[in-house]
This record gives sequence, structure tokens and C-alpha cells, in this order.
Amino acid sequence: MLKGNKTIIRAVEEDDIQDLYQWYNDQEVNLWSSGAWPLNTLHNKEQIAAKFLDGGPDIYRYSLLTENEQLIGSIGFKDINVPARSVSIYIVIGNKSYWGKGYGTDALITFSRFLFTQWNFHRISLDTWSENTRAIYAYQKVGFKIEGRQREARFVLGSYHDSILMGLLRNEFLELHGTKDYKVTGNL
Repeated sequence: MLKGNKTIIRAVEEDDIQDLYQWYNDQEVNLWSSGAWPLNTLHNKEQIAAKFLDGGPDIYRYSLLTENEQLIGSIGFKDINVPARSVSIYIVIGNKSYWGKGYGTDALITFSRFLFTQWNFHRISLDTWSENTRAIYAYQKVGFKIEGRQREARFVLGSYHDSILMGLLRNEFLELHGTKDYKVTGNL
């Protein structure tokens, strides 16, 4: 389990599936997390359970909780490139009452610190769609920089939008956030 200042990141448990199921089938959550409503959503509970509990090759998913251990979303990484020591991450705050309150930023700082110091990654990347300005701002607070734009790569609610590609290097992150406040308990 990883502990940040406001968040806890732990392995997904079976009791988490009901909330994850609701969030992955919520139009507003999916609109802002991926811009892909409803094309990659509308999963049944068994599909969500398989996705989160059984995992897949090189995809690591975790539950995201408040400091009071209330489940509010998920975070994870994929696309591991061993020679380049790079990885892609994602975060979804499914509980809308926690949007805009710094939980995502705290989780990203905690998770990035873990990936840079424990997994020894050199680079973390992510992408979002151009209208997701709240997420872009949060990513920039963590230290991510816009590295590119794929023109009209996302189709969201009947319109094309650019995909924004962002990246963060280990030295940039450590310069900004250091390794302080990093706590690991048990297994992740």
C-alpha cells in the first residue's frame, strides 16, 4: 500500500468491483477520463472484475482511496518499455465529489514517486484529450510537460479532438517533489 498526503493506493479488492463497475459505466466519468463514452465502456460487472482482479499482460491496476480509506477511483500503469525504462500511466477519479480537490494530484505524485524510485523508471507518459483542461492542469502541477499533439485523434460526442501527449522525466520529478513523504506498507 502506498500512502500520500491525501490518498492511499492499494491492490484492487473484490469489494471494490461494484464502485468500479458504476464508474466505468458512468457517462460523465468516462467522458473526462478517456473521452470515449460509450465506445469503450458499458462493461458488465464480470468484465470489470476480470479487468481489475485478473489483470492482463503488463497492465497493473490499483484502487485509489482517500486517507480515510474511502474508494474514490483507480490508478495504474501499462506499456512498459524495459530498455528505455519508460511506462504509461492512467488515473480515474470515479467519485465525482472528490473532483477538483487535489486527490488526483496527490495520487499522481505518490504513484510517480513509486514508479521512479521503486520500479526505477526513467520516464512516465500519459495522454488525454484537448478539452480535458482540468486534467492537463493537474498533470502539469505534478510536473508533466506537453510533448505533442495528435490532431483529431479522439472522437468525443460526435466531434474530433486532439490527443495531448504528456511526459515526465525522473530528474524533473525528483527536483520538483523529491522523495519526501513516501510511505510503503505491505505489498502493492
